[in-house]
Amino acid sequence: MKVTVECLGLPTLSAVIGKKTDVQVGNGASLSDLVHQITGLFGSEAREVLLDGEGQLDLTIQVMVNDEGFLAREDLPKRELRDGDRIRFMLLVGGG
Repeated sequence: MKVTVECLGLPTLSAVIGKKTDVQVGNGASLSDLVHQITGLFGSEAREVLLDGEGQLDLTIQVMVNDEGFLAREDLPKRELRDGDRIRFMLLVGGG
């Protein structure tokens, strides 16, 4: 099954995987599975951007599937991907 991954505000990741790329995932794959698949496919540069020192999605990265809104970190392993999903990785930006 194929999903589309987009990188917004993450120039280092975009340089490695592209601003928009299709990724093949297995049936029943979760968002957590996708993150680890991307880091496996694209190596240390993708790992450095996406993962923290403990191998979890970095706290500065937000994830959105289709137009459902941002997902909480604890929901990433539970959110099963479907064929045609659009996953956006975005840099968390604060202001004031």
